[in-house]
Amino acid sequence: MSHGEFERMLAALLPSPGMTSLTLTEFPDGDEQLTRLLESAIRLGEKQCSRLEEIHLPTGRMAATGAFFKNVPVEDGGDVLRLVFGH
Repeated sequence: MSHGEFERMLAALLPSPGMTSLTLTEFPDGDEQLTRLLESAIRLGEKQCSRLEEIHLPTGRMAATGAFFKNVPVEDGGDVLRLVFGH
């Protein structure tokens, strides 16, 4: 999935009432690309009045990503990337 496709999908999903999650089974391998994707999720969420509440990632990606997103809990997500948004 391209970055543009991700942003369009997220914009269509938000805002939603209550808690909403987006689960991706394919996501960037590189830390820089993943960080960019997560920054977009935070920015688009705020624009749509939906705060990124949790990030679920494979365990091996947590250390690098957690350092960038200290205000959002980063948890083990198995083999998927799950973004949880709330109001």
